[in-house]
Amino acid sequence: MNRKQRRALSKQKLTHKDLKVIQEIESKNAIAYTVLQYSAAVALCLHDKLGFGKVRAQRFMQDVEELFDSINQDYLSLDDVLETVKNELGIEIK
Repeated sequence: MNRKQRRALSKQKLTHKDLKVIQEIESKNAIAYTVLQYSAAVALCLHDKLGFGKVRAQRFMQDVEELFDSINQDYLSLDDVLETVKNELGIEIK
């Protein structure tokens, strides 16, 4: 949220807490949009470069979603995933 938007909202008698809530919502929207774009790019690469069809691509995307659910539920950390990729695949992601 830029300065002009904050000033306009302050004229509407919004509190600092209200602004924080709005900022958090907008951050989540931006993250969701980025994830959507990245997911579409991955699905297209799977199809174009590796010959995945609809079913295999959907299965892959579901597996990725389940992995992130495990991370969000603290069964696994992103550091664990990065370390496993490094050790098992020899790929260091920075």
